[in-house]
Amino acid sequence: MADFSNNAAAQYADEKTTPLVLKEQSGKVLWLSMNRPKSRNTLSLAMLTALLSALEQVQQDNSVAVVVLAGRGPVFSAGHDLAEMSADSAGVLKCCNELMMALSYSNKPVIASVVGTATAGGCQLVASCDLALASEHAHFCLPGVNIGGFCSTPLVAVGRKIQRKHAMEMALTGDMYDAQDALRFGLINRVVAADELRLETEVLAQKIAAKSNIGIGLGKEAFYRQLDMPLQQAYDFAAENMITVMGNEDAVEGTRAFFEKREPRWKSD
Repeated sequence: MADFSNNAAAQYADEKTTPLVLKEQSGKVLWLSMNRPKSRNTLSLAMLTALLSALEQVQQDNSVAVVVLAGRGPVFSAGHDLAEMSADSAGVLKCCNELMMALSYSNKPVIASVVGTATAGGCQLVASCDLALASEHAHFCLPGVNIGGFCSTPLVAVGRKIQRKHAMEMALTGDMYDAQDALRFGLINRVVAADELRLETEVLAQKIAAKSNIGIGLGKEAFYRQLDMPLQQAYDFAAENMITVMGNEDAVEGTRAFFEKREPRWKSD
């Protein structure tokens, strides 16, 4: 008869020695996969730090144009480790906030590819990415109220990506919402069959990666900065940004290629 306790201990030890985040590059698309499936890819301080480090490394890496964020196993991410939060909630939340800000301010587009469940901080992670695709079996939840708390920090990201009443419904009920609900709320862009999620994500990522890194980087920064500006200020700011963007060498090359009826040759290619 197998010794299940020894097997479990061995599996745990193996998980402790494997990388927290797996990296896989396909052309100019970099997949970052959270690699703690037995721990439901919880956002421990170590996981948050590993993701933050990985994002920082690609900032100046011209070989990467698009980042895809995924999670190994049946759970995308179950959010924060409650035991760790009890010991040092301030430290964990500070690092988490830095990661969410890094996703928004990264000069690379970031796509979430959600196979399973994304709860609490995991849902926040999805909302903080620029785009998100989810399998038909994915679920999303802000469960803080179920344990007498409230998902305050996840609601910062979620509340900026979906309508406020939907965000508050998620936070006030603590219910689990399926992928179709998430699509209706605006939390994700597409729902696809589970066995097609990887391919659909890859196709979208490669399409974006084929565009100019320079133009996308400048444009993404401007989009997030103008969101909280008054309308007139937003238009003035966006106009200045567009002048800058259209003056960069990739835009000059792209315009020339358009008139010459050929494919553009981006600087970063």
